[in-house]
Formats: sequence, structure tokens, C-alpha cells
Amino acid sequence: MDRRPLLSVEQLTFRYRRAAEPALRDVWFTLDPGEVLLVAGPSGCGKSTLIRAINGLIPHSYRGELSGRVLVDGRSTVETPLRELATLVGTVLQDPARQIVASTVQGELAFGPENLGMPRDEIGRRMARVAADGGIQALLDRTTDELSGGELQQVAVAGALMLQPRLLVLDEPLANLDAAAARRLLALTRRLAEAGTGIIIVEHRIEDVLAAEPDRVLYLEEGAVAHLGDIGSFFERADPQAVKLPFEVWTRRAAGGEVPLEPEVPRREVADAGGPPRLEWREVSAAYDGREVLHGVSAALDRHEIVAVLGPNGSGKTTLFKTGNGLLARSGGAVLVDGRPIDGRSVADLATTLGYVFQNPSQMLFAPTVREEILFGPRNLGRDPASFEQLLSRALRRVGLDQPEVADRPPRTLSFGQQKRLSIAVALALQPRSLVLDEPSAGQDHRNAVRFMKEVRRIEGLESVYFVTHDADLALANADRILLVRDGRIVADGAPLEVIADRGRWEAANLRYTSLMEANLRLASRTGRFLDAAALAQVATAGQGAVQRRVGDTT
Repeated sequence: MDRRPLLSVEQLTFRYRRAAEPALRDVWFTLDPGEVLLVAGPSGCGKSTLIRAINGLIPHSYRGELSGRVLVDGRSTVETPLRELATLVGTVLQDPARQIVASTVQGELAFGPENLGMPRDEIGRRMARVAADGGIQALLDRTTDELSGGELQQVAVAGALMLQPRLLVLDEPLANLDAAAARRLLALTRRLAEAGTGIIIVEHRIEDVLAAEPDRVLYLEEGAVAHLGDIGSFFERADPQAVKLPFEVWTRRAAGGEVPLEPEVPRREVADAGGPPRLEWREVSAAYDGREVLHGVSAALDRHEIVAVLGPNGSGKTTLFKTGNGLLARSGGAVLVDGRPIDGRSVADLATTLGYVFQNPSQMLFAPTVREEILFGPRNLGRDPASFEQLLSRALRRVGLDQPEVADRPPRTLSFGQQKRLSIAVALALQPRSLVLDEPSAGQDHRNAVRFMKEVRRIEGLESVYFVTHDADLALANADRILLVRDGRIVADGAPLEVIADRGRWEAANLRYTSLMEANLRLASRTGRFLDAAALAQVATAGQGAVQRRVGDTT
């Protein structure tokens, strides 16, 4: 009986051609058939590079200095053509839009098998099976350009499974998925593992991925293996500020003095001088290819507040904001910015008031260097060139990309999380008064996501932030107000604790209760509002007097 590992990574070191330091350093591990491996670590630690080495994109598509070796089913990824590796390793990228090639969902699912010359009846059988397994039967007759980010991610997973790979690699698979879709995907990966498929899941949201029952966790720091072991030992080793751990782990380690706790950053107090809302929808409807997505939505977002929009995949969250800045035409109703209808105003003009950051950074990054990417907008709007260097350094610093040489690197050489932060810097370079963020935490480690949401409150001249996310904990801890969207309508509008108090309504929107939500509801009488894990852990482990000193002035 052949007992060799399905995957062997041996002393793997890789440095990209234009990078000063290696992205991976002496990485060594194996994966057996049927094993589920969770890969975690801070943004930029080498997770995406590791995936590229496993599926053969390194060295076949990404050039650089490579040492060590990777064997998949005994075959070297260096010596095996990509076409053959694609039948062994199925990969789902962080940015699913980058791997969608067909104009229809059925065409996308058929693309791989057709290129391998598979008979049409076999393609049809596989398509029916993966659609049922992934719960995407309703998407089969749709075009790919009308799908939401979460729907694209589900199609990308199904496309990878069409080739029945021996090893399935999922890069941030939960970032764009609602709770119901996430549950289906994790249950599917568990079934695949039990049938002998090797599974690698790269994910920051550790609590959410536990349903896949990972056998081991590989934790990377600065391109090297910092931990390889079971989930229990990982909980004792991992930095809860870098990866999102269950709240019980926070409180246990906080009680033992193992993790630093910081008081909650006070909400900024801004006196509203009155006047119209920054962004207002009046009975707005919108459609894709004749299929209505928004149904007479009315809402108003004030000029001095942080608002998060939550809801299921395909419910209209992104569509709502695309109608707000002129990226998508309305089929009915009116949109106003600062009390003025947006009709007749260009997208570029609106961007100086409403900076918009796309869900997928590939949709807005095109320049040869990070420097040119950030300065493109200010240069085209005729801003003073003498201010460009200061503007560049400030934009990079605000998003944590102010490391040496980053400004002169091509954007495509950055990790997905770094590209996401760059896209935010591009929007900030136009110095908008409000910022619209679509999935700001996608590709970000927990530390960067939390830090950015705190830093954004301090950005000089930025009056308000509106964001769409599937990271409900991040939304609840940072927003003044939550809009809950379902089936193209707003079904809830209120403060975070108020919105999650209605459990039936919350779960009807395909949202799940996390351990942090449960703890916030239990401690609501002591805090008065939703707190992030670090601040709430102080409440849970401190005396009543300490609680009042720490958070009493922020309620």
C-alpha cells in the first residue's frame, strides 16, 4: 500500500524577482490524503506565495529565486506542466474574479473539463453534482458579470471541483460568503476530506473555519513556519490580535495575563452642523440584465457617522452603493449626495466626496508602480504636483504600507491583503469627505483589519465611513449604525446591540451569532454598547470598578 504523503513541501525558500527579501524561508511540512490543514498568519507572511508554490504557479508563472522542492502525489511542481498540475490541485483564489474566465456560470464550470477533452455527458453529470453540493443550482442560468462577490466565490469553488482534484486549496474562502454559504462550503470540505481529498484552507477567521474540523494548523510569520500542530496547541500559541480566535480563548488567555488588553478607542465626537445627509436613496430600484436587485430602497446616511451594511450574498449591498456613486444606473428613484441629485455628475466628480473602494482590488489597480497608482487620481484632477510626495507618504502610512521599497513595487507583486490596503490608499489620495469600503477586511489579517477601522476614525478631513462586509464582528464593533439588507430591501436599521438583539431577524439574513456577539449580549448591561474582543475581555476579566473606568466614558 502506498503510504506516501499527498503533498510534500521540503525546505522551500522563494524570493520574488523584484523583492529584497524572501517571501518564504525554509518551509517544510507534509499533508496526507484526507487531511485538512488550516494555514494562518499575518498579511504578507507568505500564505499566498505558499499556495502558488503548491499549485505550480511558482515557478511556471511567477519568477524568482527558488530552492527546495514541492511534490504533489510524488510529482515535482517544477518538472510537471501546469496543465497536469491543474488536474491534481484545485485552487480557489482570494479574489475569485481573477479566475473567472467565462461569461456564463455554466460556461465557467465547463471550461476546465472542456479544455481536457472531457465528454459532454460527463461534464453535465459533474456540473449537476458540484452545483448541488455547493448549493448554486439557482446560479446556473446566470451570467458571471451579474454575480455578487460571494456568488462568484461559490462558482469558483464549483469550477475547481469540476476536475475532481486530489488536493483542494482555498485561499480566504469565507471572506465574501454569508453564514449559510460558509456552512455549506465547510461541510463540503469535510465530506471531501472524508473521501480522501487533501484540503488546505488559508483563513484569518479561525473561529468560523472550525466547522471544517482542521486536523492541523500551519502558522506562518515572516515567511517561516512559526507553529505546526493541532488546533488546541495553536490556540495557546497564536496571537489573537493577528488572527480571529473564539472569544473564550481571548478571556482565558487574558485572565492569565498572556495577551495585552487595550481599552476601547473612544468614538469620535463630532458635532453635526446640520444640513442634508451625505448620501440618500429615495425609493431606489436597480437591476442587472432585467433582474431587479433593489426594490424601492429608501435610506439616508449622515455626514458624521460610521455605517455598516450587512446581509446575505446577492442581497443588494454592493449594488446599493454602486447606485450611490453613479457606477450603476437606477431603474427607478433618486440618489442625492449632500442634498443634490447625482444625475449629470461624473463618477470622478463624486469620488472627491465619496471615495469608493471596490471589493476586488484587481478592478481598480492598473498602474506599473504603487506610486503611480496612488498619484493617478490627483494628477488627473489637476492637484498641485508639489504636494504629491507628502500625499503619497501619508496615504501609504494610513494603510500600513509605508515600508521601504513598497512605493516602487508593481501592485501585482503585493499580496492580496496588501493590494486591498493599496486600493484604500488610492481612494484616500483624492481626500474624499466620506469613504465607501466594500469588504475592507477581505485578505486582511485580524490585526490590520481592526487597526485600519480604528485609524480611519482619526483620518483628518474624513467625516464618515460606510462599509459593506461579511465580517459581522468587525462591523458591530466599529459602526455607529447597522443596515441589514435582505432580498433587495432594508429590513433593519439601528445601533449594533439593537440589531443583533432580534435573533430571528439576524439569522433570517443568513448571519450567524459568533462567540463575541453572545458575550456582548451577556455583558450589555455593563458596557452599554458592542465592544471588540480586546475591550470586552477586559470587561469579562476585570472588576466592576475597572470596567467603569475603562469603558464608562465611551458609552
